[in-house]
Amino acid sequence: MEVLARLGIATVVISPGSRSTPLTLAASNNTKLNTVVVLDERTAGFIALGEAKRSHKPVALICTSGTAAVNYYPAVIEASLSGTPLVVLTADRPPEYRNCSSGQTIDQINLYAASVRSFTELALPEISSERLAYLRQSLVHAVDRALHINPGPVHLNFPFREPLIAQLGDAPIIDADCLEKASTVITRLVDSGTRVGHLDTVAIERLTSHHKGLIVVGDINPQNEDDFTAAVAVLSKSLGWPVLADVLNPLRAKASTIKGLICNYDRHLRIVKDAAELLPTAVLQIGTLPTSKILRGWLEQIDATHFILADRPFNSDPLHREASILHGDVSFLVSYVIEQKPDLNWLNSWIEKENSQAQSMNNKLEAVKELFEGKAAWLLSKHVHAGSSVFLASSMSVRYAEWFWSTNSPAGAIYSNRGANGIDGTLGTAIGIANNGPPTVLLTGDLAFLHDTNALLSAKDFNGSLTVILINNNGGGIFEHLQVSSCEGFEEFFATPQHVEIEKLCVAYSVCYKRILNWESFTEQLHKKTNGLRVLELKTDRKFDSNFLKEF
Repeated sequence: MEVLARLGIATVVISPGSRSTPLTLAASNNTKLNTVVVLDERTAGFIALGEAKRSHKPVALICTSGTAAVNYYPAVIEASLSGTPLVVLTADRPPEYRNCSSGQTIDQINLYAASVRSFTELALPEISSERLAYLRQSLVHAVDRALHINPGPVHLNFPFREPLIAQLGDAPIIDADCLEKASTVITRLVDSGTRVGHLDTVAIERLTSHHKGLIVVGDINPQNEDDFTAAVAVLSKSLGWPVLADVLNPLRAKASTIKGLICNYDRHLRIVKDAAELLPTAVLQIGTLPTSKILRGWLEQIDATHFILADRPFNSDPLHREASILHGDVSFLVSYVIEQKPDLNWLNSWIEKENSQAQSMNNKLEAVKELFEGKAAWLLSKHVHAGSSVFLASSMSVRYAEWFWSTNSPAGAIYSNRGANGIDGTLGTAIGIANNGPPTVLLTGDLAFLHDTNALLSAKDFNGSLTVILINNNGGGIFEHLQVSSCEGFEEFFATPQHVEIEKLCVAYSVCYKRILNWESFTEQLHKKTNGLRVLELKTDRKFDSNFLKEF
């Protein structure tokens, strides 16, 4: 554990168990490490994921042998797809107890398959300087794989024989000098870095030859938001291209720095005339594609030259376009691009439509008195405390935010588990982001919240402020927007209402709760500064929300 601490790991999330005793005691006895105990391994994985997303540093996980490790799998998958570093330390039975019906023993070798950047089966512990050197370098290389070129989770499996706690006199004591030497790490690995190299100059020339281009920016969680925004602004100015920005990156919060920032692209492209007038000849995609299906469908159909900027070896093109891959980050690309003479008519046509749509959207939302789910996202973007983190649940929460999130919002970083796009671990991830971090707001639906209620067990122990805005439409609102909504059995098999009294659930976990009845009360609550975890429940009608959105 001393090696992990010296490599920059600050937090270890531990789930209780017997076989992992040596790892747990090593972590808890190291004053450099912040240990968090979480009963449910599934929740533990997502709490670790949330903190790693916020800090951009690996968070370690410790669990016992058996199915405990399997419960990390959803968080490991999300970490893999979102490029988030985790160091998973699983305890295991020694080889002689495997495959012989020994209790709490499963096959943990390569348990997470291709979802981890590396897997290491450690040797059985031995008190020797050689074995300690082997352990040190195994940890050094694992953390390096978690951070560099293609960040993500790594898995180390530790077999232990009993006794798991050595009694005084039972084993030789290694001297302090030898321990210090084993813990010494020469290579500093705490800073993750983007792979840099030489960009294809022919591809750059093709990119810069287009005057009617678009920069499309999706889900990106940059380590330095100001540098990222400044680089995109320079790129947009140099090329004279508008920037279509999803809510899951820093650009909307800094709209004043990018002249051609476009946030209402979904509404532009729903209007046939506008979609036809805004056809680009080139598209540069940065990060994954935005959530909007309308945008994705339009990009798939248009006749344009496509470029994808990739800062890690990861296929981010679900449309399977003929696209040139540019390896590096935005700052690296900017150094290759010479400022062009922009087509002002092209840029201004996008800006004029954006201003018109933004004004129309604001007027409509301002007039809505009913508890429409989209207005909750809109008001949150305007009234959230400055610098607060925001976590958006999958399904409708992230979609409403993409459609209605205001520019120049005072919010800080915005997160979502869009790697696998599941509702797994929604509350746990938000707790991880809030733990020892800035005040955090979670915008979620009722199903995503109820799917992760075990995370409420951690509410009493985490250090921070988390406000859960719970949109309770008694079921899966996203299915109301799909063709299946007209099918027989829709309520039972798709909407799946749970009929849970959220207030009583919160009381059971000693969590603060308040029912929101109108928008005035909602904004008043957003302005309050609180500690710990609280739930603000807004009961909405998913039929009304769906119909209202269609007319929007």
